Amino acid sequence: MKPICLILIFLLFPSLAFSQSSMAKPKGNTTNQKRLDVHINHLVDLSNMIRKYATSKSELPKNIDGFDKAVGLARQLSKEFGGWDSPAWSAIEITLTKYKNTSEAQSSSQFPETVTSRKGTKIQVREAAIRYAKALNMVEASYLKNVWPQHRVSIERAAANIARVFAPKEKECFAYFTKNLGMEDMQSQVPVYLVAESPWPGGFTLWHDTRRIIVISVEAHQGSNLFENLLHEAIHALDLETKGKGNVLIEIHNRLLKAGLTANDQAVRHGTHWLVFIQAGETVRRLLDPSHQHYGKELYTRLQRMSKVDVPAVWIAYLDGKISRDDGVNQIVDGFLKANSERAPSKVQ
Repeated sequence: MKPICLILIFLLFPSLAFSQSSMAKPKGNTTNQKRLDVHINHLVDLSNMIRKYATSKSELPKNIDGFDKAVGLARQLSKEFGGWDSPAWSAIEITLTKYKNTSEAQSSSQFPETVTSRKGTKIQVREAAIRYAKALNMVEASYLKNVWPQHRVSIERAAANIARVFAPKEKECFAYFTKNLGMEDMQSQVPVYLVAESPWPGGFTLWHDTRRIIVISVEAHQGSNLFENLLHEAIHALDLETKGKGNVLIEIHNRLLKAGLTANDQAVRHGTHWLVFIQAGETVRRLLDPSHQHYGKELYTRLQRMSKVDVPAVWIAYLDGKISRDDGVNQIVDGFLKANSERAPSKVQ
């Protein structure tokens, strides 16, 4: 999912240490370098846990001192920032990865002073971020004692599964989806932060300045769904990095706009995202687990209202070599346009 850019994958990691490394440029031949680097960081886990409860009506855990106040502050900041998908949250989450504990974070000047919203307005971040870091500091001790040990076990188990099953196939997976989507391969590594709990939908690609990270909830995405979600976010991260000629996602988006659809139309907002679901799911099914069922399959019925063609069937036909990619793209674009012409223009919340 593309949150913020509301925006995977991995050959992975030299260790499971608490790492705060930034996006690193691979040296030498990038074809032999891993694309994503898995990290475990308790601050990122804690922050995502707080925001999960702040975005839901779930009963708050009783074993973390001050947790209710931290959740309340997160909700207040979301209003100040203009929503949970504000780039302010991306900036805060990415900056938190630089620290080992909340004591460092709450006195830091590394939080950006401001960020720019999608509408072009300035959002004040630093003062709010330091307030948030202080709230994290209030709950950190009891969280580390009562929650983190269990969270770390589940995260490390998922990381080991990624290393065992996905890592040997990383290069092949990236080659497969970049070829099919007409995308350039990554020229830099993207940190992947595994957390136990997170806000819905459990997978995010966050971007601030020149840094981007992927955050994945291992409780929300288990088994082969974890691999699909990692690939899904990897496609988003790659789409943010490369805007080269031939990118199918950009081509479909631009053709819909050129045909007269607006940026708020469902097909423009969600059409290419649908293709990301399909490509990620098929990559897992074909290269990692033949029994895999698409994670996003339940969404396809609702997404089908955007098109007069069966988009998954069209793209799978292309992947099977039954039609060309140009034919597939043409059918998908035509299907979106026909469906749009039969209904009144709709705004997407």
